Amino acid sequence: MRTHRFGFTASLVLAVVLSLFAAPLFAAYEGISVSTSYPSLNVSEQQSGDIIVYDLSVKNYNMAPGRVDLSVSGLPQGWQYQFVGGGGLVSAVFAEPDNPVSVKLWVIPSDHVAAGSYDFTVNAASREGGAAYSLPLTVTMGQKLPERLAIESENDGVEGTPGSDLSFQFTIRNNSAAESLIDLASQTPSGFSVKFTEQYGSKTINNVTIGAGGSSTIKATVTPPQGVSEGTYPVTVIAKAGGVSASANQSLTIKGQPQLSLTGENGILSFTANAGKAKEVKLEVTNNGTADAKDVKLSASTPSGWSATFTPEKIDTVAAGKTEEVTMEVKPSSQAITGDYQMTVKANGSTNSISQVFRTTIKTGSMLGVVSLLVIAIAVLILVFTMKKFGRR
Repeated sequence: MRTHRFGFTASLVLAVVLSLFAAPLFAAYEGISVSTSYPSLNVSEQQSGDIIVYDLSVKNYNMAPGRVDLSVSGLPQGWQYQFVGGGGLVSAVFAEPDNPVSVKLWVIPSDHVAAGSYDFTVNAASREGGAAYSLPLTVTMGQKLPERLAIESENDGVEGTPGSDLSFQFTIRNNSAAESLIDLASQTPSGFSVKFTEQYGSKTINNVTIGAGGSSTIKATVTPPQGVSEGTYPVTVIAKAGGVSASANQSLTIKGQPQLSLTGENGILSFTANAGKAKEVKLEVTNNGTADAKDVKLSASTPSGWSATFTPEKIDTVAAGKTEEVTMEVKPSSQAITGDYQMTVKANGSTNSISQVFRTTIKTGSMLGVVSLLVIAIAVLILVFTMKKFGRR
């Protein structure tokens, strides 16, 4: 407890001593001052009647509150000035200690000012105590920050398949002193197309307006041509404004994609079969895509009472551009009658599937046909007998 008190007392004494030494440093100056954050301004293109604005701050240091008169000296011939404060024109401010007063200086150059630097002075004079202060200012005419553009892609790499659009974002920065209308363009491999949209919009744009020192993020959507081969393709986005431009490169990786087709041998999609008897049909599974098809399983949807089996039931790989043969054994129902039937055969791969409809024509056996004719004949005889017997009554 004693140690705590001693430490507190020592800290208090040290603070008092420091304040005694520091107080004269802040209290030494008595008078007024006029300041601005930017005492030298560069003006690129001055039009007739344009105003150059300086933001000023008038301060009272350890003096009685009072009026401070403002004026400007040393302006080139034909130039004009005004002080603006509180929404109107002023020529003086009321300054109190520790309460800075903000005021703007408007400088209006004459017409057809030659390029160069021009110096003048803001003068402040206090009526109480006779204090005065002068702030030298400079305006440089005809200097223009060169136009510069920068562009940077937001994505390291983009991947997709031939049938999909590939999108990425890029940011354009306008590193110049004026607002710029920036045209958008691209360079792509043959057959590729590009459209630009706002970062969170869907409307296609061809240009964008960016303020001085500002930036804008744009979305580019690239559409590869049909049948494009697997590989990596370069795309360049370009921003142009006036005589300057900037570009950024983006790599697009197109992954191969299998594309299966399924037919009977030599493209035939129909066959004939007998009711209740198995029929072997040769099938061809072809991969017309740019990547291998993996784990292709065969299956079928058949009419009620039918069955279909495949040899093999699964193809491990159908290489791009290749065809694999499969034997399908179809056994129609023994109750099937003469006519056409449909069945759907499917080939389901790990990333791609296809289905195909086959027409099956059923032919009944000769004995069955004879039996059918006898049944029909008996039915006709019964009908005739019935009509004769009951028709007389």
